[in-house]
Amino acid sequence: MRTSLRPPSRASAASSILAYDIETIAPQADDGSFPPWPLHKPIAIGFAAAQCRNGVWAFDIEALIATGDVEEADLIRAADRKMAAADIVTGYNSAQFDALVLRLAAQRCRLFDLEALADHVAAHRYSGDHHDLADLYASYGRKVSLAAIADQIGIPVKTDVSGGDVATLWAGGEHERIRRYVTEDAVATLCLYLAWRAARCADEAAITRPMAALAQHIEATPDLQHLRAFVDCSLMRWCRPRALKAEIAAALTRVTARLRQEEDELAFMAP
Repeated sequence: MRTSLRPPSRASAASSILAYDIETIAPQADDGSFPPWPLHKPIAIGFAAAQCRNGVWAFDIEALIATGDVEEADLIRAADRKMAAADIVTGYNSAQFDALVLRLAAQRCRLFDLEALADHVAAHRYSGDHHDLADLYASYGRKVSLAAIADQIGIPVKTDVSGGDVATLWAGGEHERIRRYVTEDAVATLCLYLAWRAARCADEAAITRPMAALAQHIEATPDLQHLRAFVDCSLMRWCRPRALKAEIAAALTRVTARLRQEEDELAFMAP
């Protein structure tokens, strides 16, 4: 008898997932290199939350920009609140950048009571509590960019803006473009997590069904039409027909189980 040596994945049991991404501004380095992370100030954060209940997927996709009535502290509090509601929190290079920037920003804003954020940032690299996809896809080896992985799987990223454009857009007051960009990256991260989880659990339905539900959510939500690239991407085109087959198979299993139960009840009641 063949016995699997793979340890169980915590991801397989997760019913709620939060993918997030932050955008920052920082003083330009004299040598043109990427500024050290403590110099970065978060000015936008995107969230893509997914929850499965009784086999039905629901999504909450939004972004906050630190402008107008929204301050840096509001971004930090929102991150803590969203993380507290999720079984799994995932990002891309989040353990080495996003989470560190958020924790330092929280201290700068004198926010010392954010338990979910504290746990997220302090999670041990190999514990499985912080799902940093840059680490997971590289098996904790040499990291590559989000786009490098997403392009191979067929997930759209950086369709209009890249991280290097954010400072210029911020200076020019183009806050809506930043909001759309950070939302797109959060959704791309969610899709990438679903792909990783399905491969890790060896379960095709773990990506086809939530991806198909995500497409329906985007199609039905007017404020998310800037995310149409996800509906039309190659991964989604592969997922949707297979998700339909999975839904039909699941429905048939439920009907068969119900009929069997009814037959057993009738047999028990027969004289």
